[in-house]
Amino acid sequence: MGFIYGTPIAGYIRTEESMKKLRSVLHMTRSLLLYEWNDKRVIMGFLAGMTVPVFWLKNFLDYAAGTGEPVNILEAFPVVEHEYKSVMFLVLGWFLIVSDAPFINGNTYYSLYRTRKRSWNLAMVLYILAQAAFYTAAVAVPMILASLPCGFAGKMWSNPVYMLSRDYDMRKGGEYGISFLRQNMMREMNVPQAFAATALCFFLYLVLMGIILYTCNLLLGGIWGIVISFIVHISGYGLAFSGDIRFALMEYARPGNFADSGGMHLAQPVAVMAGLAAVLVVVGDRFMDKVDFKGDAQE
Repeated sequence: MGFIYGTPIAGYIRTEESMKKLRSVLHMTRSLLLYEWNDKRVIMGFLAGMTVPVFWLKNFLDYAAGTGEPVNILEAFPVVEHEYKSVMFLVLGWFLIVSDAPFINGNTYYSLYRTRKRSWNLAMVLYILAQAAFYTAAVAVPMILASLPCGFAGKMWSNPVYMLSRDYDMRKGGEYGISFLRQNMMREMNVPQAFAATALCFFLYLVLMGIILYTCNLLLGGIWGIVISFIVHISGYGLAFSGDIRFALMEYARPGNFADSGGMHLAQPVAVMAGLAAVLVVVGDRFMDKVDFKGDAQE
């Protein structure tokens, strides 16, 4: 063995072991996705993600119809997601989806028996990432479809949204119940870029809330995860209302908050949310070997 290690054969063996572990992690992630998608709680969470935005979407489409001009089919999602209070409600369906963390089911005990706890933990983190991507799509895609009858495709911002961005006296906003005072964002980004930036920040916020919930439930047990993550989520609204968004994580889900006359500072919200999520993943991984939930897995 002393001869083998340090040779190309040893490197090949380590690569094969790594690939085997990766396949095992991906298999656990896929199995959990299939298992959870059959859960009524998860189905209801996705349905909530698709229906909650209808209130603001209808207001936006009514406003567009009132102008008599078409809108870009990708504009509805950035407009609705940047609407005051929207993120606070858009995330409620997501909490329903991940509320069962750490996702212990009848197959968990066998997965833990066949692999290391840290590999299982990585599979759970990948599951949160995958579900967050699906949930983001579940929120955004219906808005695109609803905009098709009165919309056009392309990079240009529509005249109705341009006028909405200049509605400083909230005359239109008060009449139709929609606002989008994001001229700096519109100046720095075209519509597809703004759509992508909004989807990215919303996705990262979902991931961060999911990781907070998962990690707290894993390490503290009980309902601490949902309690702590919900407090963090709601406190973001209160901090934003006071005018200070530095500690309001909810406001990091809206990239328009980070556009000013100096440009678009997208790296800031992305770094904050991704960094906090990564720290929590490391903390969970660090204490994973001390977590004992075999009894729960057998239930």
